[in-house]
Amino acid sequence: MATEGQTIITLTNFTTRTVYIYYPYQNMAMRADYEPTETALDETDGIEQYNPEILGTEMLDGKECLVIRYYIEGATTKMWIWKEYGFAIRIEVNDQNGLTTIQYKNISFSDIDDSLFELPAGVEILDIPGV
Repeated sequence: MATEGQTIITLTNFTTRTVYIYYPYQNMAMRADYEPTETALDETDGIEQYNPEILGTEMLDGKECLVIRYYIEGATTKMWIWKEYGFAIRIEVNDQNGLTTIQYKNISFSDIDDSLFELPAGVEILDIPGV
């Protein structure tokens, strides 16, 4: 992710339940244990119970998406689900706090070399307890 002009990389090890937040510009990472939560792949599980309305199809970021809308607990959720993979690439939630948008880009389902999931040598790692 890029924020305020800086790149931040998150590496998650689902086996050890460890997440690293890596700041390349500082050559530093923070490590924390975590409990698994919903991922973008999980977003589409179980939405049938909320009677989603199919709004149609749209191209988003070069991907054909099924666009749906549903209501839950005072919030309106709209999703663009990549038809090829069943993956929500854009989610808009409009609730009492306003509009929140999550959009995933540069998604690839190709094989990735394991070395891309390792921190570079010499990175200072700070442990964050209790996260």
